[in-house]
Amino acid sequence: MQFEFTDPQTEFERAIGGSFSINALGTIRAGDGIKFREFVDRSAPPPRTTVYIDSSGGNVEEAMIIGRIIRDCWFSTSIGKCLLNTNEISDISHLLVPRVRLSGRCMSAATLVFLGGRLRYFPQGSEFGVHQFSFKNPSPGDVGQSQVLSAKIARFLVDMGVSPDFLEFSSSVRNDSILIADEDNLKTLGVVTGGETDTIWTVQAQADMIYVRGERDSLHGHHKVMLGHTKGAGFFFWAVIEAQGREDELTSLGLVEIVLNGEEKRIDISTRCERIVSGIYVNVFAKVTQEEARAIAYSTSFGVHIRFWLDSPMFLGIAPVPTAGGTEQLQTIYNVFFKDEETLPKSL
Repeated sequence: MQFEFTDPQTEFERAIGGSFSINALGTIRAGDGIKFREFVDRSAPPPRTTVYIDSSGGNVEEAMIIGRIIRDCWFSTSIGKCLLNTNEISDISHLLVPRVRLSGRCMSAATLVFLGGRLRYFPQGSEFGVHQFSFKNPSPGDVGQSQVLSAKIARFLVDMGVSPDFLEFSSSVRNDSILIADEDNLKTLGVVTGGETDTIWTVQAQADMIYVRGERDSLHGHHKVMLGHTKGAGFFFWAVIEAQGREDELTSLGLVEIVLNGEEKRIDISTRCERIVSGIYVNVFAKVTQEEARAIAYSTSFGVHIRFWLDSPMFLGIAPVPTAGGTEQLQTIYNVFFKDEETLPKSL
């Protein structure tokens, strides 16, 4: 497999960012995992760089190695190629060098490279082809190895956040044939995300606290929102925001609000929240009242907006995250820890 890196071409492109891309082209061969790691170390693409894939497949285990490197580097994936279009001249060519994005094919083992992307795009005109994963020229001794390979692929799919049904879907097609999958089916299987993943809701517990966490990835960053309860201290709201270079603004802008039900309801936590930088993230933590906890638990969505002042047209933070998929957990944590003092006996 060949790897090509394109970085910003002008001072303006460097200033605005987002002008990085990687092309991953051709057959995946033995050793390409190490080759890709060396390529990434040498070219140092930033997180959120998109890897464009145009490949008919190849070595399955090497494909998974490349996919894991893509995930660890926080890259996105797409199908096709992204090329500089130096033949196109415009009035702003000195500021932005035109790019052309060509459709392509992502087949067989290359689909595992695609799954490494934190965000995964399916451009119009692309082809995504699946079939059974297997050794190219199997021998009787390869049966056991094939079973081990299937287990590795199943583990890989779980780690990439893709439905295990994708393996069943692929396995339904003989390895000497190929099925071109449609975009709707790939979205259902969690293979294609577009610019935002579904929110994953889980219940977490540590150090005398328990919380319900909603987590998603998007063009605007990897974010988490939480409603929880700490023993002896009560309910709290917690948000983890991928800063993307905006640590100073996220920790200094004066207005911090929990936003509910889209932006229908707002809870001002400006004077009672803590904002702490931790690696690439900014944590926002605030105690909330029982009434506020109930509003969050029974909301259709919640997030956090950080702005300069109330009428600022732009905000940093997390746009409201839909609570669908986490409704039962959120309401349960509220109902378990809620104590209505008026219903307690006057004397014990």
